[in-house]
Amino acid sequence: MNIFESVICHDYTVVRTHREMLAIKTNGIHMVGLAWVCNVLSLLGLGIVYLLMTNQSEQVYEILALIRYWELAGRLGILIFLALVYFMSFGAYGGKAIFVDIIKRFSKLEEEEKHAVARRGGRYFYFSLLFFFIVAGIVVYLIKYVY
Repeated sequence: MNIFESVICHDYTVVRTHREMLAIKTNGIHMVGLAWVCNVLSLLGLGIVYLLMTNQSEQVYEILALIRYWELAGRLGILIFLALVYFMSFGAYGGKAIFVDIIKRFSKLEEEEKHAVARRGGRYFYFSLLFFFIVAGIVVYLIKYVY
């Protein structure tokens, strides 16, 4: 199983064991989409940090000024791009047949393998969120206090 299927299995395991629900569909696909969006934003943040650390802060401010110049269109363009990234996860893992196939393969694993797959998916999701918040904090710190 790849890492994205592991995220779906992690959520499936949490729903089945901790909440004891009998629902077939879980929020695993939303977790994959959120992780993808966080990873894209983290990469953009790392690009901004690189520009700031190499004393090219004027390029960062030019990009921000360009987005501000276009006002609604610039912000809407960013939101549409992030929505496309989010919906790509639905295209890849959102179908019911795909979900059922992932869960069937997950159910055939032994208990230790199930825990390992679920743990790997949980780590990927939570570390994606954590990394995004760390990068966002560094960007805010650099822009607000250093440059």
